[in-house]
Amino acid sequence: MAPNAKIEDYGGDAASLGMSIAQAIAEEIRDDDTLDAQAIPKTVPADGDLIVRGEITHLDGGNLAVRMTVLVCYFCGWWAGDAVVGVQGQVTRRDGTVVGVFSDEKISGGITDVLGWTAFRGEGSAVHRATGRIGEAVGEMVKEGEYRGGHPGNDGYLEAVAVAEHSADRLPSGRPPADRLRALDELRAQGLISDAEYAEKRKEILQEF
Repeated sequence: MAPNAKIEDYGGDAASLGMSIAQAIAEEIRDDDTLDAQAIPKTVPADGDLIVRGEITHLDGGNLAVRMTVLVCYFCGWWAGDAVVGVQGQVTRRDGTVVGVFSDEKISGGITDVLGWTAFRGEGSAVHRATGRIGEAVGEMVKEGEYRGGHPGNDGYLEAVAVAEHSADRLPSGRPPADRLRALDELRAQGLISDAEYAEKRKEILQEF
């Protein structure tokens, strides 16, 4: 999750959706019989010819009541209440060379939801459909080598929060060590500090006990 991600009308574990998106990206890439791809947690070291890293920037679970109402009125020519998922990220080579940056945003599907009856299955199904669509879109970019977005004004793009505001060096020194350790764990969970930075700062805080 981006630290400044916009989360709306979603009661589930937003962070867990990252793996669902990664799996959808890998599946789309494997559709090309000449390519292989695997989805791995961010805690596992990445080792591949191309490495896709990203974050969720926007998540809207949509509104089931609105989807049900608009289903009745669909042929009037309007649609609303869809789930929305936005992402941004970059693709690098093994040596860290940046191949491309991307951002995009997809809705759960409108008429596709109607035909598949997912409009009536609640927030979870709508979000699942949107994560699948965004994964397919990013996977297609990787296969084609043509990356969209990644710049202000494009779908899914979020200005990065200044790293200094979230770095381990800015952990409040006046707080008890236990609180600082929890804050440090949160920084690592959000991917805002490296494992090396985490280990170094944790050792420093533990010395204060």
